[in-house]
Parts: sequence; C-alpha cells; structure tokens
Amino acid sequence: MKKISKKLLQARRDGKPALLHVSNLPESEAAAYVVSLEQMTEIAAWKIGGANPWSRAVFKNTEIFFGPLHPHEVFFEVDRLSVGNLLTPVAEPEVMLEIGDLHSNCLSERFPRMGLGFEIPATVLPDNLKPHSIAQICDRGGAGALWVSAIQAFNEDVLTRRFEVSLSKNATALALGSNENVVNGPLGAAVEFLNLAARHKMPVTAGQWIATGGLCPAVPVAASDVLELDAWGCNLQLHVC
Repeated sequence: MKKISKKLLQARRDGKPALLHVSNLPESEAAAYVVSLEQMTEIAAWKIGGANPWSRAVFKNTEIFFGPLHPHEVFFEVDRLSVGNLLTPVAEPEVMLEIGDLHSNCLSERFPRMGLGFEIPATVLPDNLKPHSIAQICDRGGAGALWVSAIQAFNEDVLTRRFEVSLSKNATALALGSNENVVNGPLGAAVEFLNLAARHKMPVTAGQWIATGGLCPAVPVAASDVLELDAWGCNLQLHVC
C-alpha cells in the first residue's frame, strides 16, 4: 500500500499522472482509505466524491466516498489561488461545513459554520483508472485545492430549502445548479460522510471542514481565469493564477 501512496505523492510533486495500473489497486475501500491516510501528516478538510448524479453515472456508486486535504490545499477568504502545481484542475461550486462537536445531536453545534466556495479537483490518476472509485479513494478523491468563502453561522433553513447557483468563468456563464443536485442535499452528504468516516476510523476532528459535493458540473480552470459564483444572494469571485 505504501508504494501506491508514494507514487501518488510523487505524481503530485511532478505534476504528472501517477505510474499506476489497475492491478496495483487495493481490493477493498477500507484498504484504499488506508492508502489515502498514508499521504497525510495533518488534515484541514475533507472532500466528498460521488455525491451527484453525473458522478454516480461514472463511478456507479450508491454511497459517497471521500478524501482528506492538507492544510496547504485549503484556502479561506482569499481572492487569489494558484493552480500552477496542479494537473488539469477543474472547479465546482460546493457548500462547505465546519466540523464542531461530533457528539452533539444539535446540528448547529455539530456544524457551527458554513460557507460557499470552489472545490478544485486535480486527480493524478491515469485516464484508465479515473472511473474506478477505489482508485479515486486512493487519490484522496482527486485532491487539488479547496477555496472557502462567504463563511457564516450555520443556518439549517438555508441548507435545506432549495437554492440555485450560477457558475461563470471570465464573465461567461457556464453552468447552473442547485443544492438538489447533491444526493440528500449538502447537509445529508455531510452527515453521511461523518458516519462513513467513523466506520473507517478516520481522524475527523473539530475545526476541520467538509466540502459536501458539487452543486453543478465542474469546469476546467487555468491561470488567469476569473471564477464567479452566485448563490445565497452573494457574488463571489476567485482569481486563478
């Protein structure tokens, strides 16, 4: 398993696809999550994959999967983010939830803050492995970067009633979506993540964040792009460099 982790880490450093074959993959999701954790020294956030219809059409999954993110991959309330070290990055708008008291039955204590932003996957899997959910788990869900903005107190009403999002790039509208594109909604996906993380004995702690799944399909991004997200009455801009 450590050989897989080393190849994935090296591929990210080099900005090239990892030298992996389907025969290298572990046989179970549990073993794949071990591979993902072997790449970590500290965890700032978790990203959820396979949470919307277009992802499930590719991965054929019936429950979400997830990956951990390093502190240097997570950015809060900045207006610029570099993707120069990422391999073929894409961006998708998501709801972010901060983890609080894991043992509380009160949602506002379990998730004290929420935000909007972009999850920027940048998988280093070779093309033939990208549709394999076990490969995606090994690759930390295609970890790249996470941008969290519009941070505010948790509001269950905002999350559970329908809201729409609009994604634009360089002043051109590219995609529309809504919270209904996430299976069981962003809040349901976050709760499912916590249950799965407990099953796999993941080091989930207060202060970490959860990216809850794409609200609309992702778009490719590159240096000099300007991304805009309209949702919750906010217009958020991120300059990619």
